[in-house]
Amino acid sequence: MASPNFIPRFLLPRGPLLIRTPPIPRATSPSTILPLPLTIRHASSKASPPRKPLAEQLRNEARVIPQPDKYRPPSHGRRTPRSETLQKSYGAPPSAEDRERMRTKKYPNMMAPQGTFMHWFLNNRAIHLWITSGILISLAVAAWYMDLMHKTVYAELFPTKKEFFRAPLDSSKRFIEVYKMHVEQQTQVVHEIRMKKQEDTEKRKLYRLQRIQEAEERGEEYVEDPRYYVGEDGVRRRRVKRWFGIWE
Repeated sequence: MASPNFIPRFLLPRGPLLIRTPPIPRATSPSTILPLPLTIRHASSKASPPRKPLAEQLRNEARVIPQPDKYRPPSHGRRTPRSETLQKSYGAPPSAEDRERMRTKKYPNMMAPQGTFMHWFLNNRAIHLWITSGILISLAVAAWYMDLMHKTVYAELFPTKKEFFRAPLDSSKRFIEVYKMHVEQQTQVVHEIRMKKQEDTEKRKLYRLQRIQEAEERGEEYVEDPRYYVGEDGVRRRRVKRWFGIWE
């Protein structure tokens, strides 16, 4: 028969979750009951990180078991491949003396090393600019000379190449004199062409005025041809279709 002072555990009121009560020791006699010491555990101020599930922990771990060196083939060494490192040559890394020697060494079918005349010549921008400018100026002078010899009427009076080499000063003076004669002749030709155009313009203007006067004498109205127009200078010109208002 149970003791009248003993109360079953499931009939006691349930305390907070953080308070843990030690198990009640049984009394040696039904008349004595031992005191119940209470142990209170306070919650920590820092929240513990949530524990990852087991499936996620296994997923993050390496799935491949490391291969032992005993079964490693020679083609797949244990060291990092040379293609994945900064060293691109076999053996020990080159020293400063080796780098200087390789920098100034002449290799076949390769560019000239530093410190040589060929390296200075190929990498000097001033020399390349001077050569390029000289070639372009020479081509321009040659084209101008050929055009001059083709258009001028005094081609026979210009000095020849042999005369330039024999007497360069006299040939240069003679070339300048003949060139002045060529310029005067071209100026005269252009003036004659301009005067001819001006005379033709005056003739057209007088012809139009005469036609208008004849129509007034007959009592008729002079009708302009729509295919022509009269410019500011009084000359009748043919209308030309313009593309985009620019080209004729």
